[in-house]
Amino acid sequence: MAIIKSNSEPFRPYARLMNIIGDQLITDKKVAVIEVVKNCYDADAENVQVRFFNLNNYGKTYLTEKEQPYIEIEDDGDGMTLKTITDIWLRPATPNKLDKKKNKLNKTKRGRIIQGEKGIGRFAIHKLGEKIELYTKSEGNNEIKLEMDFTEFNPEKADLFNQGPSDYKLLEDVNNKWFVNEPPIEIVKEKGTLVRIYNLREKWNNSDLNELYKSIQRLLPPIDENAENLEIAFKQDFVVTTYLDEKDFTPTDITTFSDIIERAQYTMFGSVSSDGILEFTYRSTAPKRELKRRVNLLNKESLNQFQYPTKTIEEWFIENDRTPTCGGFKFSFYAFNLKNRDKTVLTKEIELFIKKNFIYLFRDGVRVYPFGEPGYDWLELDKLRARVRAGDYISYNDLTGFVYIGQGEKENPLLKDSTNRQGMMNIDGAYEDFKTLVTAVTQVLNLEKKIDENRLNVIKERSFKDSNEIVLNSFNTFKSSLEKIDNREVLEKANKFLDTVQKHNVLMNERMITVEDLAGLGMAVEKASHDALTLLSKMRGNVKDFRVKAKNLDYNNEELISFLIELDENLNFVYDEMQVIQPLFKNQRKAIQDISVYECVEKVLKYFRREIDGKINIRIIKDNDIIVKTNKGLILQVLINLIDNAVYWVSKNETRSKEITIKLNSANKSFVVADNGPGIREEIIPMIFNEFFSLKSDGRGLGLYIVREILLRIDGEINVVKEGMDKLLTGANFIIKFNQEQ
Repeated sequence: MAIIKSNSEPFRPYARLMNIIGDQLITDKKVAVIEVVKNCYDADAENVQVRFFNLNNYGKTYLTEKEQPYIEIEDDGDGMTLKTITDIWLRPATPNKLDKKKNKLNKTKRGRIIQGEKGIGRFAIHKLGEKIELYTKSEGNNEIKLEMDFTEFNPEKADLFNQGPSDYKLLEDVNNKWFVNEPPIEIVKEKGTLVRIYNLREKWNNSDLNELYKSIQRLLPPIDENAENLEIAFKQDFVVTTYLDEKDFTPTDITTFSDIIERAQYTMFGSVSSDGILEFTYRSTAPKRELKRRVNLLNKESLNQFQYPTKTIEEWFIENDRTPTCGGFKFSFYAFNLKNRDKTVLTKEIELFIKKNFIYLFRDGVRVYPFGEPGYDWLELDKLRARVRAGDYISYNDLTGFVYIGQGEKENPLLKDSTNRQGMMNIDGAYEDFKTLVTAVTQVLNLEKKIDENRLNVIKERSFKDSNEIVLNSFNTFKSSLEKIDNREVLEKANKFLDTVQKHNVLMNERMITVEDLAGLGMAVEKASHDALTLLSKMRGNVKDFRVKAKNLDYNNEELISFLIELDENLNFVYDEMQVIQPLFKNQRKAIQDISVYECVEKVLKYFRREIDGKINIRIIKDNDIIVKTNKGLILQVLINLIDNAVYWVSKNETRSKEITIKLNSANKSFVVADNGPGIREEIIPMIFNEFFSLKSDGRGLGLYIVREILLRIDGEINVVKEGMDKLLTGANFIIKFNQEQ
């Protein structure tokens, strides 16, 4: 069929499009003011004044122009010429700044990196009010005045559904008036810009002004000596002052980041390169500790070397076979323990500040919204704590700090703001790459923080003696006082009280032993039941398949024999597992006999054969057997926990062979369990036998604690073989010694 008519037509938007864009791109009046202030920054201004007038008159009618509420934002920046107004400012989405960036002309005379590029930040003015007066003057040029009335863009009386689109003006039919003034009316200095906004669209109250003040103060990074160590030297040459009815509006008792930085319990600052290399310095104030380290965040073995969690990196980079596209960044983080707040350091005001200020993002020295805003957990730490494992991630409430990026080609060109200033676009997955790397850094901080929290607990525990001894000493002092006053009645009651306390302590000790036994049994049964269920499920499937063959007589003798052999092997495996855990039950614990440690080792290694066979090299060294007079279940439980730990950590080796060595020394009744995993970091050695302390991604922190408690009961002890001693392998080496007489 032939074309009988054709033409072309441009878009001819209604003027109300300006209102729609202003409303939806700038979603918050506070952000709108910040957007205008950022334009002042790009204009190379040194001083900016944000002034509010007559706010109490909001909503009142029949006001003169001087009585109605309005806002002024004035700067001493470069100002604009008439040509800039007509050819750039009045042309939304202008590529002016974008072209400068492309041509590498994106620095101002002061050396600032130009922030804007989309040319839509000016819509922030409409978010604030309906009628605008703009006065601007560039050096050596006349003052220009521009008038805009947004009520003409979207008349209130017009109703698109009832009156039809003819009542609306097209965008091309709405004109903005400009004037050239000589002499200047408002800009009395050589250069600058003043924006005056009438017909305010929202009411402003004191709490709004307080929040705006805080946001303005956080537009640029605070003075941070750690940022200076990272060679992040942003000039503090941009001052924004707020006024209310011509009086300086500076809220009192405002907590600042300087207060937070100097009180931080845990500090970590450093950089991540574009290929995922993390270099950082970490400091703890209580207990005092500092370390510098280099880790490859994209390499599991590098992370495992220090027991840092790997799941976050695995799920995004390794499983998706990705390399980061986001570019490198720098950071300075400040962490706290608000759950057990040290009231001598952290006041309620400081605590509230930390909870309301998460990690801020700065690009070329200027804040990116809404990163850092209250409630905006952009790393989704709380979700990860619920979904994966709480211990692997720091709480959103315990962390604040700064991440620094740049827009240069060799920095972070793909990390671009979303148009509505409410986050970032995910160009080629760059934002997800960035989030994942920052999250991994917070996990490193979290683990170091957890180590120091546990070290502090150990120090505190050492400062207290055994509770029974404390009670007894206190009682004896009290008793001496009573004897001096010869009050027999009170003395008898005190003796009765002490007897009750001691009986209570004995009862609690017995219950603790029972709880530890049950915990150890539960861990062993959990593994045994998992293995047994896996095999039973496999056997059920095999039996089901063979029943079909048997029904149809579709098998031969060789198949039947092979099936029965496999069934027998699997049943033997389940039987062996049950045999190992049987002595762990309480009713078996009463049998005290001579126990062969070597036989227990062989039995437990058999118990772990699914994890060991073909995967881990096992070596047993012995001169003679070690015989211990005790209960078999206790020795088995000690070995199960030690070998379970060794198997877990050697599995982290990806480029090295996996080895476990067990050496028996009959001369001093001791044996060593050693592996070639990542080893035990020196700073955590004092805590590894504490309950609930674990660096395993799924650990409960009970295994080594139970081992120590069991050995104490049977006159034994466990220690870490440190560097310089007789270590068998490069990883963790534990020596267990029995102190029983022959």
